[in-house]
Amino acid sequence: MGRGKRWTDAENTLLMEMVQQGLSLDAIVKSGKFEGRTPQAIAKQMERLKLGFFVGQISKAEIPEFQEVLARYVDAFNKLCEKDELSKEDLERIRLIFTAAWKYRELYREYEKWEEIKARIDKLDADVKMLMETRARKAEAEAKAQQTTPPTESAAGG
Repeated sequence: MGRGKRWTDAENTLLMEMVQQGLSLDAIVKSGKFEGRTPQAIAKQMERLKLGFFVGQISKAEIPEFQEVLARYVDAFNKLCEKDELSKEDLERIRLIFTAAWKYRELYREYEKWEEIKARIDKLDADVKMLMETRARKAEAEAKAQQTTPPTESAAGG
């Protein structure tokens, strides 16, 4: 494997800035700012600079239902099975599909448990807030009642 031209400080700085802006490897390659560099060379330089492919690119994602993920895995599996001949890589993909589906099922179950716990905590928070408001209103009412109630003879010391 031959080596390409050395990366300049300006190129490294530009690459770091683009990654920090959240651009993907594909977007960086398509920008045309690294003329003469292959996508593999850019990816390798990102690795050398410890930028990684996901720096600044990870955002909150919706978590699909298990059935939806399973349908995707089944579709991928079926496409592999439609081939006349399976390569070693295809067999590895099938193994990965089943492993990923199994792991996702476990993770989704844990996620559902945490969502249930979160909902229960939210309900408890709402209940506590309501109780505190009720207690405050009751204390206010008692304070008003004491202010408007005239003292009795026994309280006056008589």
